[in-house]
Amino acid sequence: MHEIGVQIVNGELKPGDTLPDNGFVGESEVSRTVVREAVKVLAAKGLVESRPKVGTRVRPRREWNLLDPDVLAWQIEVGPNAEFLGQALELRRMIEPAAARLAAERATEAEIAALYEAYEAMAAAGDDLDAFMEPDLRFHSLLLEACGNELLEHMSEIFTAVLRTIFAYSSSSSRSYPRAARRHRAIVRAIEERDADAAELAVLRLIDDTKKDLASALRRSSKRYA
Repeated sequence: MHEIGVQIVNGELKPGDTLPDNGFVGESEVSRTVVREAVKVLAAKGLVESRPKVGTRVRPRREWNLLDPDVLAWQIEVGPNAEFLGQALELRRMIEPAAARLAAERATEAEIAALYEAYEAMAAAGDDLDAFMEPDLRFHSLLLEACGNELLEHMSEIFTAVLRTIFAYSSSSSRSYPRAARRHRAIVRAIEERDADAAELAVLRLIDDTKKDLASALRRSSKRYA
């Protein structure tokens, strides 16, 4: 599944291309049954479709489930796509500031304490990206949960996958983790003080920082492959 998925996402297999019936069996040394199961999963993600007498074809990108965690992970693996990352950042800007406002109005004491705990783990991580990433993602998941909206809460897994995609690039070129930790502290403090305006503004400032880090990472990437 991973092998075929990456080939589709990176354009090696293009929309309309037919997957070889036996090619993956020979290349990967796996059984036809395994390949069929992999194709079923890829079809569920919208990447391919199978029809009698036609075979299995790659579907257009607009029909892919771009928010599927595996598809997002493959997007990271094949390299930065400025347009896709820009759209992911737009999605974040539409959701998180409003989520912060709701959290300032509705968060419980336990949820605020959990947000502080995630912030403190970020602050303790220093310049260690791996140590910083987990509590960072946890913080944003907790923020959605603190909204008191069960539909937003159910979006948490998908939204975390989107954030992981953004952070994989933006954080790689940044060494400003202490500043990012302080931005998160401002968010949770505003929520604790029940100041919806301040919470929204703190999230927007954090997103602006991410946008700058992302632009820097994309510039570095373009120079590397030029």
